[in-house]
Amino acid sequence: MNKHLQEWGNAILRAAIIIIILFFFCWPMRLMGSSMEPTMGDGEIVLMNRFAAMQGHYEKGDIVMFHYFDAEGDKTVVKRIIATEGDSIRILEEGVEVNGEIVEEPYTDGRTDGLVDMTVPKDTVFVMGDNRETSFDSRNMGAIPCDDLKGKVFFRIYPFGEFGKVK
Repeated sequence: MNKHLQEWGNAILRAAIIIIILFFFCWPMRLMGSSMEPTMGDGEIVLMNRFAAMQGHYEKGDIVMFHYFDAEGDKTVVKRIIATEGDSIRILEEGVEVNGEIVEEPYTDGRTDGLVDMTVPKDTVFVMGDNRETSFDSRNMGAIPCDDLKGKVFFRIYPFGEFGKVK
């Protein structure tokens, strides 16, 4: 009897550890929309590291998920961090300028338009989609509070032909 209880206890402990790892480090999400094309597209399944959100450390270039509320309700949104708190950001004809330098953005598609000339406020990030012509992002909704960020996207699991790290 004790051996069976010990086996059950070990199985439950292993399951709990797996669930904790999945919950914090590898949360799967299905993408909706085209705002991150060509990097990621509609219907793709990616993994998000939720532990990153708990640490609160984000860098330029990170692809993040957050919730956005509008007239249509709550949406889970995926965008790329372009600037972090204290950075000055401007959109020019030449491209996006952060802290006086044009940012190299080989991942983008389309022209970057918008009237942006600001310093990113404390505890916020400025995000944009890679498909600049269709993306609804910080150019429209303003800087995103870091507390609203739910995690970093780091890996694509579907479609299988694109399986691997997301850049």
